[in-house]
Amino acid sequence: MAAVAQSDKAGTTISLDPYETLIRPFMTAHCVKCHNAEKNKGEVRLDNLSVTGPGGTARWAAVRDQIRDGLMPPPKEPRPDTVTARRVVAWASALVGTEPSRLPNQGNLVPHELLFGSPAKPGEPPAARIWRLSPDAYMNLTNAWFKDAPGVSQPFTLTDDRGIRDYAGLYKTDEASTEILVRNAIAIVEAQTTQQFVVPQRFDKKNNVQPPPQIVANKNAVKDFLAIVDPAAPPTPPQLERAIATQFRMALGRVPTAAETTTYLEFYDRCLKTGDSPSAARTMLQAILLKSDVIFRQELGSSVSERDGRRMLVPMELARAISLTLGEKLDGTLVRAAEKGQLSTREQVEGHVRRMLAEGKSNTSRVPLFFREYFEYHRAPDVFKDKPKDAVYLPAVYVKDTDLLVAYVLQQDKDVFRALLTTPLTYYNARISNDNKERTNRVYIAEKNQPQPDKKTGIRPMHVEEIYGFTGGWSDQQPAPMPDETRIGVLMQPSWLAAWSTNFDNDPVRRGRWVRERLLGGTVPDLPIGVAAQVPDEPHHTFRERLRVTRAEGCWKCHQKMDELGLPFENFDHYGRFRTSESVLDTEATAKNMDKKGEPLGPVLRQAALVTTGTIADSGDPALDGPVRDPRDMLRRIAGSERPRQVFVRHAFRFFMGRNESLADAYVLQQADQAYLSSGGSFKALVTSLLTSDAFLYRAVEAKPAPR
Repeated sequence: MAAVAQSDKAGTTISLDPYETLIRPFMTAHCVKCHNAEKNKGEVRLDNLSVTGPGGTARWAAVRDQIRDGLMPPPKEPRPDTVTARRVVAWASALVGTEPSRLPNQGNLVPHELLFGSPAKPGEPPAARIWRLSPDAYMNLTNAWFKDAPGVSQPFTLTDDRGIRDYAGLYKTDEASTEILVRNAIAIVEAQTTQQFVVPQRFDKKNNVQPPPQIVANKNAVKDFLAIVDPAAPPTPPQLERAIATQFRMALGRVPTAAETTTYLEFYDRCLKTGDSPSAARTMLQAILLKSDVIFRQELGSSVSERDGRRMLVPMELARAISLTLGEKLDGTLVRAAEKGQLSTREQVEGHVRRMLAEGKSNTSRVPLFFREYFEYHRAPDVFKDKPKDAVYLPAVYVKDTDLLVAYVLQQDKDVFRALLTTPLTYYNARISNDNKERTNRVYIAEKNQPQPDKKTGIRPMHVEEIYGFTGGWSDQQPAPMPDETRIGVLMQPSWLAAWSTNFDNDPVRRGRWVRERLLGGTVPDLPIGVAAQVPDEPHHTFRERLRVTRAEGCWKCHQKMDELGLPFENFDHYGRFRTSESVLDTEATAKNMDKKGEPLGPVLRQAALVTTGTIADSGDPALDGPVRDPRDMLRRIAGSERPRQVFVRHAFRFFMGRNESLADAYVLQQADQAYLSSGGSFKALVTSLLTSDAFLYRAVEAKPAPR
């Protein structure tokens, strides 16, 4: 076939020269044998598949997905080498186009090689969007308008899916949410326009009387609003204008335009025709709280087109976007800069991002949230477990310990990705208190958690510090080095191990899937409908031995991606305790365990030596693939590899951009990775690069989308 060139969906010219040298030989060797005119396995024919033929795009996409996910060729057939297979996937993706999925847990579908395989040029910016506020952001904004007003509830929810959950295109404001928003607006304005409120008093049991209600001043009342709801004195136009400006400032952090002021004055006049003055004024104030840019993050860009058919977000859009990307409330300094026109260049944005990251505090509350949603260790308390008889089990304490460890790594801000996976330090049952006098942080014990010995046996359960492996008691010298060759990094924290376990056992499959998706950037198909994923109940075997069921032909094609990455974590039990052996049923001893009357006395356990080996396979980095001795060996190797670091950058992109990456984002991702490397592994540098990139600052010129 002669060399051919054509354009993909994005208009990029693709060289098809590799077709004869790479694609056709690959298809002949691995695909056509079973998918031809005679055999036609699965009613899929590939011997007549060409680059430009009819129906080619759909079939090439199917071929790409099967090869990418390791489902084809089947296990019994000769397997292509990893490098060649990934080159074929990259070629097919460029041919058919790769649209990013809207689902957060499907972000790895864009082949890694297309994003990092070769130097990229700046791509087209994303489309304009209107992004619904997160639940926390909405409640924080309402707390800025009033304090503790009754009747206000959360109108929004997030999906309970795995990983990153707050995506721009994932949610819409439905009828139920709208009803709550309206009720909230009514409750807020009621609190803003009432000078006093009545507090019922508790019944006096001693005197058997009901005290009269107490009348208290309303701290939420707004002076400018009280002036326009006085039934004895209808408001003047200047009073209404001041009230509109005040509500805008509280709800949006800005002053209204002249056109907006006129709109709400006219709305007041219309309401006045069907009601009294106080009611009309309250309805006008409620309407401001229901503006789309109060409930949504508008990222539409200016009306003035920039070069290459793009437009930069206007300063107030940037102020809200940066504030609500890094935190859950508006940053006052950003808003004031936007009003002064000092947030209209990349350099000005970078200055404010660096300032906010340096200051920390509540205006960057979403930064640690990224690590919670990336590792998902915070789900440990959600996994129900019977309390162990020989130890205290406090998953909420473990989660807070890991929060402190992540915060410590971020404070150091050096080689963050490697440190998160391999740090030898940990906190245990600790809290941090700020000493204002000495301007230092002090570690103190969170809860004593000193369980008493069992009254019958006299055995004292393990304390929290013993769960981590510390035998010398609790110490305020934290973070402390963990016992040698036991655990390292976040993935060996009790919180992560418990979060990725079941009620009664470890979960090597889900742990391995986490490593495959979050560290290696791979994909694993969901469990097929009708398949009962159940490990046999064989108490006389170790869990590794019981997991042999996944080696069955119908299971292994997917489980080969997960099991060997999760089994090394068998070095820990499902409570997160380090171990070198596993308790299993001793069948012979149990059979002999009888009393004098021949009645069974119960099961007898024995300790079976653990096997903690595993295998990294099909990682995308041939130098990384191979057997591993234990979880520490595996994570140290992964932490030092380029591809897992780049996969980490991809996840950071998704969290701070609120969407999955596309082919057009290759340049932004490569620049962010380079910023991370050149800064010595600074997460702040990574975030700064993302928030000053074209993907964050610019939008493509197109029709404005309707609110969702």
